[in-house]
Amino acid sequence: MRDEELSSLGERIEQLTARPHDVRAPLVRIARPLLRALGYRPALRTARVTALLDALRAPGGKPVPEVLLTGAVRELEDNVIALERTLVVHGRVPLAHAAWVRRLYEVTVRAARAARDQKNEAARRVAAAIDPVRIAPPLAITPRTPGETSEKDKPSKKAGKGEPVAAAEETSEATESFLEKPLSPEEERLVEVELLAIDHLLDAARGETEFLSRKRRLLEAARKLLLDASAALPLGKDGVEVRRRHLAMEIARIDRLEAAGLSAHRGLLHQAKDALARGERQRLHAALVALDGVSLAAGDEALSAATCRARQKLGEGEGEDPEADKLRSLRRSSEEMFGGAAMAAIAEGYVKARRSQAKPSKGENDEDKKYRLLALQWLAPENEAETHAALCAIDGTVDVGVPLAPVRVTEVETRVRLVRHPTPDLLLMPARDVMDIPHAVIEDPRTVLLALAEGRLLARRYVEQEVRKRTRTRLVGEARIYVLDGSSSMLEDGKKGARARVRDAILLAELGMLVKRFAEGDRSTRLTLHYRYFTKKIGPITRIGKGKEAIAAMADVVGTVRKGGTDIENALLSSFEQIRAAKDEDPDLARAQIVLVTDGDAVVREDVIQAAREKVGDVPIAVSVVALGEENEALRELVARQRARGERAFYHFLDDDALVEICEGKLFTGPKIHVEGLPDEENLSVEARASRLRAELGGLVDELGALAEKRSIAAIEAMAAEADASAEAARAEAALGVPADTAAKGEGSKALREAVEKDRRALESRFLRWFPAPSASGSQNATTGRSSDSEAVIVVLSTIAEVVADFGGSDLSRRAEAIDLLERLLPDAMLTPARWFAVMRDETVAVADAMRAVHAAVTGSRSVI
Repeated sequence: MRDEELSSLGERIEQLTARPHDVRAPLVRIARPLLRALGYRPALRTARVTALLDALRAPGGKPVPEVLLTGAVRELEDNVIALERTLVVHGRVPLAHAAWVRRLYEVTVRAARAARDQKNEAARRVAAAIDPVRIAPPLAITPRTPGETSEKDKPSKKAGKGEPVAAAEETSEATESFLEKPLSPEEERLVEVELLAIDHLLDAARGETEFLSRKRRLLEAARKLLLDASAALPLGKDGVEVRRRHLAMEIARIDRLEAAGLSAHRGLLHQAKDALARGERQRLHAALVALDGVSLAAGDEALSAATCRARQKLGEGEGEDPEADKLRSLRRSSEEMFGGAAMAAIAEGYVKARRSQAKPSKGENDEDKKYRLLALQWLAPENEAETHAALCAIDGTVDVGVPLAPVRVTEVETRVRLVRHPTPDLLLMPARDVMDIPHAVIEDPRTVLLALAEGRLLARRYVEQEVRKRTRTRLVGEARIYVLDGSSSMLEDGKKGARARVRDAILLAELGMLVKRFAEGDRSTRLTLHYRYFTKKIGPITRIGKGKEAIAAMADVVGTVRKGGTDIENALLSSFEQIRAAKDEDPDLARAQIVLVTDGDAVVREDVIQAAREKVGDVPIAVSVVALGEENEALRELVARQRARGERAFYHFLDDDALVEICEGKLFTGPKIHVEGLPDEENLSVEARASRLRAELGGLVDELGALAEKRSIAAIEAMAAEADASAEAARAEAALGVPADTAAKGEGSKALREAVEKDRRALESRFLRWFPAPSASGSQNATTGRSSDSEAVIVVLSTIAEVVADFGGSDLSRRAEAIDLLERLLPDAMLTPARWFAVMRDETVAVADAMRAVHAAVTGSRSVI
């Protein structure tokens, strides 16, 4: 009976978007005018399905009470009814809510199957591994409730004596427009398409089971869109936070797996086989952990069961690291990520800091003593593990970009070569063979051969200059200045000094990565970083231009306890002067970024900041902000205005609970990354280690390979059957005179397969079919006379361009990702393939700019500023 209920609910969910006119709610239709006047909103809940998932995650595999399953199904039905009412009252269901209830249905079905089949351990593991984003509130604009006071109506906060309050009172015009006046249905539709792209990227990342590099690219693209959206729109806090946390966990986990020895660009199964053949226990374990994680995320019960058995054979079964083991593993990961020299510098810095705080200073008062004792507690050896946990989590938590900017440049290379045909430049060179005799300078014909043999015969040679041009992506430098708040509140406020620890970890992670780039990077590209701490006074600027300087700076960062007040504006102004000096040192400087890390809520006058930026010259400067523990509306507004102008800037906010979670390593869940080798393994040969591992696993890695091969064959057969069915349908329609239609379903998977197989011709043909090359002529930025479909097409194209432009890899992979994302976005934009192609045919000029952006993104020719 339960299956029938769920099946019926699935059909009703499908009706919400596919057949909305079939939805019947007679009583609601009678009360529709009143409900619309009252601004009816659906009350959506997930408490019962959350309880069901918690029961499935409980250790021991205890049976799940029937009441939990019944409650989850009833809750799903209530949510469906609420959305049906919304459809009747307002004439449409928001796309975000329709996608959310579809995900909730899939989760409920998976959880119900696991709860009913108690013996199916694989189904239970898959259900227990469902991430919170799958049932999280949809990303949607939060409307202001009646009577709510806007930010501009609130009194200014913390405007000091004599300070102007205009900056504190200003708010974002874009944000206010969303809050002050309702959006039209068409505007809502376009905004929802952009927001849904975030969840589509997360779904694509869950489905990637082979390459960590693609999984990372998808996650980073989702994070970028989430940052963009949360900075520009008043989104619901819960929906943003749960996605932020999930992205941080996934990206940080990939970082640790790569540091443990996995390659991001090689298939995980291939790496497991290779590690087994080489007898590398740690890399094999890391590959199995990665395979287990991706199979659980994708809902692949067979693969997850096999990887679980393999991990158990290696002595690592279910269950997370005990707390002590987790902290040791995180310390090991931080050393693998940043190197032993960096770890030694951090340890040395902590020793220095404890020594400096152990003795009271002359004239120490009670307040100073209290702060010194607090600092000693924060610096205690047992708390150093929190710094390593934060170091491992920072890359996933905070996106500050990279210090090298990719720019498409045309290089002109002039080559000089000697030729026999005449040119304006003549040289006399020793003749080398008889072919040179016709061009020789002959003094005595009788001695020509003798002079040739002795090397005295000179021949005429002409100099030709050959000019070669080639276009490539070149990495040019970015001046990055970290401006870090050294005020006392970083240590005193918040929880457990987490603000100060994460602040330092952000800089330590950047310095650690810089050490690796200095060791591995191109010496012709300048890599520089500047940092300074500030209070009411501006601390000295430290320039990092060498690996040794970065190591010394890491010791300084943790070796100094800072205290004082906060003057953010002065710190920013002094940093612009530093960028001007950096421009003089490096004429090739592409751009500059100031990264402000603070917990201060202070007034920052945008006009003063903008004037200081303009004095620097033609270097684009972005002011990005990481707000720790406390929001800063003035700084948030500063970043929002930069992004509205198309500038590269970001605003991160992490509340105190999130900061504590980072420092305590709670972002890292699941099986541990590291495994201890057997005591005698180091002395064994490669063959002996490999033989031992094969004996332990008993052919399980080969079973994984066979399973993957079987899946691949099944996928190819399914694709072939689908192609045959499509061809048969097309022939039947042609016989009946029905116009041919093009389906988008399956285009993404076909494109991804063509990219893997390097089938350039087929992939380029498929790409141009959906993204025809725009003509060079045509009106730019045409805004009049656009249809609603063309507006939706422009939003889809712009979203694809923004996502794909930041993808690494080849142009083939970017084309494939563009097609895959298009397939996911078309239903959300309410565009059928026929309507998409109609816009391509009839409104080419209207969408030309957006189409050019997509083509530039996939070829990597989009200029970076």
